[in-house]
Amino acid sequence: MNPEVQNIVAAGKLPAADGEKLSKLEPGVYCLHKSWGVGRISSWDLLGDRILIDFEGKPAHPMKISFAVGSLEIIPSDHILARRLGDLDALKAMAQDNPPALVELALKSSGNTLHLDDLEKLLKGRIIADADYKKWWEGAKRALKTHRHVVVPAKRTENLVLRDQVESAGSQMVKQFVAARDLKGKLAALASIQKDLDLFSDPKTDLIPVFQDISDSARKGIKLNLKESLQLLLARDELVETLGTTAPMGSMKVADLVCETKDVLADNIKTLSSAMLGRVYRAFPDAFPNRVWVTEILHHLTKTGGRAVAEIATVLDANDELDVLADALKKSLRNRLLSADLLIWMARERKGLAESVFDIDLGHAILGVIENDHMEGGPKRTGRLQDLLSDDRTLLGEMVAEAEDEDIRLLAKRILSSSSYDELTRRSLMARIIKARPEMESLIGDNSATHREDALIVSWESMERKKQELEDLVNVKIPDNKREIQIARDEGDLRENGGYKAARDQQAVLIRLQGKYERELRNARGTDFANVAADKVGIGTVVEVVDLSSGEKETFTILGAWDGDLEKNIISYLSDSAKALIGKQVGDEAELPTEALHGTRRVKIAKIRAFKEQAAALSN
Repeated sequence: MNPEVQNIVAAGKLPAADGEKLSKLEPGVYCLHKSWGVGRISSWDLLGDRILIDFEGKPAHPMKISFAVGSLEIIPSDHILARRLGDLDALKAMAQDNPPALVELALKSSGNTLHLDDLEKLLKGRIIADADYKKWWEGAKRALKTHRHVVVPAKRTENLVLRDQVESAGSQMVKQFVAARDLKGKLAALASIQKDLDLFSDPKTDLIPVFQDISDSARKGIKLNLKESLQLLLARDELVETLGTTAPMGSMKVADLVCETKDVLADNIKTLSSAMLGRVYRAFPDAFPNRVWVTEILHHLTKTGGRAVAEIATVLDANDELDVLADALKKSLRNRLLSADLLIWMARERKGLAESVFDIDLGHAILGVIENDHMEGGPKRTGRLQDLLSDDRTLLGEMVAEAEDEDIRLLAKRILSSSSYDELTRRSLMARIIKARPEMESLIGDNSATHREDALIVSWESMERKKQELEDLVNVKIPDNKREIQIARDEGDLRENGGYKAARDQQAVLIRLQGKYERELRNARGTDFANVAADKVGIGTVVEVVDLSSGEKETFTILGAWDGDLEKNIISYLSDSAKALIGKQVGDEAELPTEALHGTRRVKIAKIRAFKEQAAALSN
């Protein structure tokens, strides 16, 4: 104890404990007050019961001894605050010439960890001008990249950390990971390890405790923290791949977690990144062997967001299950079970993985979801879907390019009556339809009760043939193609496997053909052409014409869409020749197309008979 202070204590004017504290607050000592900040003891006035302290901006401030010993915290002279008070110019020079050294000084003065906001409070305004601080910090961060013992956080909510330079940085990082109390803390520690792998002398060996801890932590956290447990396993697998090693024997796999949590998995992974979702879905074949994984992954198709849809489709395609994806999408389209995210993905993949199911049905599905959402007070969930239909300039045109006339008319009617779009947008959408199918302009504007049938008219015989073709395609050709793909895949090195590529190309053709057949059958209406009037040419009639140039007679039988047989002069009612003849009566003339480009010939209707009656007469 200071002799002068000891005399005061002996006289009973100051408690001994306060005397001990006062002895340490000698003139020249730096101190910290919670309200007035950093200061330096200037002098004592023991007889006057006070200490004079030079605070920043408040020099020679008097303070009662009893109050001073209870409220002042002594700081070392090399503390950044002490140096800021006593040697400000040197700190300003350090900020200019050596920013990492200034940051390191701040960290050492703060227990080796410091929030970025607190660093700013220490430096901004006194050491670095307010206007210059942001630019200075950006430069300091770049310079700190070579100072590996200083950990700069990726997020502003995390702390700067000064690592112990005696113990290896890698060893410290492993200890920090193992010591982390919750999964979020472990994820942050693992991110630091991934960022600074070069700090490990032998990462494959050094990180074994981390890999073991990840497996144990993930197992314990599945029930309460499923998402974080999965993220840990996924990050571990990424790190293992980077290092070219394997996780310790017996470690929990992503496939194990997927299998154990299949009932709740979809709801817990919606916010994962695309890269992580890809790893999750690539684990499905291992999680659910013997193709059970296909059913499980399809359950996620309508439950998850847009990123997941793309990754699911990629996994199905990579495992040669494109036909299964097409079937699932078609069923969901027909049943209107598709989410906005899935509809957006189908529209964007219309020339890729969703090509086989892209048609006008997608347009009806999109409008249905938009209209339902609008009725419920939207747009809430479908804003992106609504924007897609209006912003994608070619989408509608491609939808209607090969659609039936009546389907186009119905879609146009829905657009025109939709309250989800303003008048200008509705007209823009209609213009795109008409641009793709100019012949529809008059039909779209026809609001009368009589429309063209929306069904294809076909004979029962041709319908059965079409069904048989579809059945053969689904049950024979597509499965045969799938086996060819697997055989080619087993040959290895798919990059230079011509057989595999050819088989995959054939798969895409077969799936598109399946979609075409299914759409045609869905729109088909069978008939036996009975009770057809013969007063004018129509479907189910036999018409005899005379060529006005040559005088030659020719007979055409006009039947269903799939009944054409040129050798027998049977033509489809959808053919150009049939369209030229339908509606004409005996004695009328018509222009029939010839084989020459844009060529025509003029004929006169000589006779019209009902096909059914002629067929019956011939059979007798």
